[in-house]
Amino acid sequence: MPTTIHQLSQLLQTLLIEAASEIGRESGFVQRERKLNGARFAQSLIFGWQANPQASLDELCQSAQVGGVTISPQGLQARLNSPEANAFLHQLLMRALSYVVEANGAGRDLLAQFNGVYLQDSSQIELPVLLANQWPGTQPGQAYLKVQTVLDYQRGGLDMTLAAGRQHDCPLQTIMLPAGSLRLADVGCFKVKVFEALNARGVFWVSRVPARVGIWTGAKVQHLATWLQQTEAASLDQVVELTAQRLPCRLLALRVPPAVAHARRQRVLKEAQDRKTRLQPETLALCDWTVVITNLDAAQWTASEVLCLLRLRWQIELLFKLWKSELSLDSWRSQQPYQILTEVYAKLVLALIQPWLLVSTCWDDAHRSWVKASRLLRKQAFHLLSALPHLETLVQCLHALVPALRRCLIQKRKARPATFQLLARAFP
Repeated sequence: MPTTIHQLSQLLQTLLIEAASEIGRESGFVQRERKLNGARFAQSLIFGWQANPQASLDELCQSAQVGGVTISPQGLQARLNSPEANAFLHQLLMRALSYVVEANGAGRDLLAQFNGVYLQDSSQIELPVLLANQWPGTQPGQAYLKVQTVLDYQRGGLDMTLAAGRQHDCPLQTIMLPAGSLRLADVGCFKVKVFEALNARGVFWVSRVPARVGIWTGAKVQHLATWLQQTEAASLDQVVELTAQRLPCRLLALRVPPAVAHARRQRVLKEAQDRKTRLQPETLALCDWTVVITNLDAAQWTASEVLCLLRLRWQIELLFKLWKSELSLDSWRSQQPYQILTEVYAKLVLALIQPWLLVSTCWDDAHRSWVKASRLLRKQAFHLLSALPHLETLVQCLHALVPALRRCLIQKRKARPATFQLLARAFP
């Protein structure tokens, strides 16, 4: 069932007033009754950073004042820069992830044929080295927080899993998806056992392919990139078997223009240089191709339709870009490790709340622009904060925002159509 504005208003009160107060006490953040309890602390940070993602301590104190609390910048910093604040905001984020906010998934485009469309990927946030014991990176002395994210593009549902940067994406993958749904993931999530589990559950999937994955040709196996170098065809669409498990799947390969291949090579060379890793020749060879594997039947799905679905995966990349550019999830003013981690957790709660506001107001419009909506909501941050304690006022406030949010649209383009245009065109 879609979440109404009234239901969302109740949920926001439950999370940011009742749950925040309860978790504040249970986590040890609040030792005794005071004006700056768990609820007011969380509200001050979340709406303060919504108003200005690079807010100073003084600006956060202004946010607290809107919520009815007078505190000095020094007093607020002392509360921010503590392990107790970290524990409190982390537990509040976990509570927020337990709530379900969804829109109606019906629509007349290529996605209407699926029972949910799930985009999965992860993004990393580099943290101060003093947090390496809590969130270790791939190298000693590094600290990285990995945010594994699953977005239901049809209904707007958003889920996160937090993990250390050293942890590989594959064990974090979500496979408990409903039958008839579609899963789109990047090459970092390539794992045959996952595909087999999705097949068993009746879930459709589309995935990019690693350059060195084994492909069977008769009784022998060779790297995919090597196999593709042996063909002169501009495109391929055939059933193949991959890896030692001999996974049967449909492989689509499309040769790209030389300029695109050159740009890809420059990118992977730079990435390898940045990571200080050795680049395999097969990776460079695969830059000449766009390669996709899927379990979608060729009799029902054309190659162009599958590639159109693959393009949709970039929506989760745009979500990560939004978090970092509009919410400043990976940048901060402080140099204090615990204060930085408190800020990251609070902004991740905000990263959940903002899509909730879109889901309950304008998710049914495929033209919606997350960036424009985020900027509009930034201007309304203190208005929402002041309305939060009063249910009727909060409902009225959100209803008043609906017309403006519905004007936060992506413009249609003729030369380079947006993804929602391509999905609509591909609908039979």
